[in-house]
Amino acid sequence: MSTPSVAKGLGSALDLVPPQGMVVASRVLQSLATPVVALLVTTAAALGGQIEDAVSFCNVLFVGNLCASAVVLASFGPRRLYRDLRAMGTRLWWEALAFGALAALLSSLIFTALETTSVTNVVLLARLGPVFYVIAGALFLGFAVTRSEWLGFGLIAVGVVATVLAGSGFSVALGDLLILASGLVYAAVTIMGKRLMPQTGLGALMFVRNFLSAIVFFVIASVFFGPEHFAEAFYGPLWGIMVVYGLVVIVAAQLLWYRSVAQLTPASVARWTVMTPALAVGFAFLINGERPSWVQLTALGVITAGIVVSSLGKRTPKGQSDSAEQSVAAS
Repeated sequence: MSTPSVAKGLGSALDLVPPQGMVVASRVLQSLATPVVALLVTTAAALGGQIEDAVSFCNVLFVGNLCASAVVLASFGPRRLYRDLRAMGTRLWWEALAFGALAALLSSLIFTALETTSVTNVVLLARLGPVFYVIAGALFLGFAVTRSEWLGFGLIAVGVVATVLAGSGFSVALGDLLILASGLVYAAVTIMGKRLMPQTGLGALMFVRNFLSAIVFFVIASVFFGPEHFAEAFYGPLWGIMVVYGLVVIVAAQLLWYRSVAQLTPASVARWTVMTPALAVGFAFLINGERPSWVQLTALGVITAGIVVSSLGKRTPKGQSDSAEQSVAAS
């Protein structure tokens, strides 16, 4: 079967799934991302066999992005992607390069943070990223933000601060700071993605994000650590692992998410994704064996309440408000 036929078959299969089911499935897969990466790195010795550092942070990030871009290529078809990419002008390519660089920085911050903080902390602190996005959107893009949303954002911020301070004895770990910084990068990446998608198309945007992220990360890491830093990146089983990870956790989650939000109202999206933080914390417990503390559980409750509150209230007819709510729902 040809690649376009595979993509068409996938699209036909998704047409049979209700959008509510797609949005829930996308958030389940997205919630798996950080715990699965942490598991890969912590079990590197077993996965790598006799190859030392085969499953390292750098290799997982580099190979994972390459595999994700290959899955996007297979899903949308080479001809369609080539046509969309060729139609991009010089300005769009420069913007896409910056987009890929920021996406690589975002992944790097999250992966590095996992070395000094728990998966549960990463999950909870990352909830601030969509809030930064909405604030930036209100300041620079004219997003209309309701009082309910501001109150919800405030609750999310309180939950994040509680996680950072109370959970660490009022001392901030390096990993926590990196995740907070990743929230700002997330806001920039999301704004750029929102700007680029109408001009590039979903497939081209997903391909550019993953492929350019891999290239940018490879170049930067090679400059600082030398090309030999990736000496074990072509260990065969690592590619098999990352193809599955790229297909199931990254690409499938993105496809399901974008298809579902195109069919649902923002309020419906918020309702169906409200349990995303709890799912991620649950996966951290099941996959990584992390038992959340009472502070983390309390913060999780406050953050979840913030997501619920932010989706309440009378909606304005402006599309900008829709974007704000969908962003918080995506958290």
